Amino acid sequence: MITLQFKTTTSSTTKSDWKTTNKQRHRLHGKPAWQTWYANGQKCSEQYYENSLRHRLNSKPAYQTWYQNGQKSYEEYYENGKKYK
Repeated sequence: MITLQFKTTTSSTTKSDWKTTNKQRHRLHGKPAWQTWYANGQKCSEQYYENSLRHRLNSKPAYQTWYQNGQKSYEEYYENGKKYK
């Protein structure tokens, strides 16, 4: 499996999106497949995917967001695309 990174920068955020050659969101070695950062460099959000489904094991959030000051704003838990908790 080959994964490719796509980066996009606007005036307010930078986005990083990892996909396989068949365009499924996926990232190896426990890294987030989708990340965004505020213009000040602070992380805005991250999402973990496996084969284009939100997925994270061991009771860790698959989707998280932060405020510009670095405090966590929100988190959701998924396994194989199904939300839990």
